[in-house]
Amino acid sequence: MIKNLSHVSLSSNSLKKVEKFYIKKLGLKVVHKFINDKNQLYGYFLKCNKNTFIEFFNSKKKLSKNKNAIFRHLCFEVSDIKKVNREKFNNKNKIFRGKTDNILQFFTKDLEGNIIEFHQRDRYSKF
Repeated sequence: MIKNLSHVSLSSNSLKKVEKFYIKKLGLKVVHKFINDKNQLYGYFLKCNKNTFIEFFNSKKKLSKNKNAIFRHLCFEVSDIKKVNREKFNNKNKIFRGKTDNILQFFTKDLEGNIIEFHQRDRYSKF
C-alpha cells in the first residue's frame, strides 16, 4: 500500500535560513510555497529527488536544537488513500485536501504519539 516515504516535515524559526542552506547551498528545488490569506510565505515544499521531499513551516515559538521540537511529522505516499484509511484505520480518519497544495491527505499517530501523514497525489494536486 505504501509507495514510498514522501516527506519529512520540519519547523523553522527562519525560512531565510532554510532558503540559504537547503535551496541555495544544497540546490533543492522549491516545488511549492505555502502562502497564507495575507499573501505571506509560511513554508516551503522542497524536492530532494524524484519522489522524496522536505517540508518546512515557519514557527513562531522558539525551537530548541536539543529537543524534538523541530520535527513535525513524516508522510507516506500511497496509491489509494481511501483503501489505506478503510483497511488500516477502519475509516477513522477524515480525508481532506491540503489548503494550498490540494493533495488528498489524512493524519494519524503511531503508538508512541508521533504524527504520521498519508497522502495521495491526483489530477487535482498542484504538484
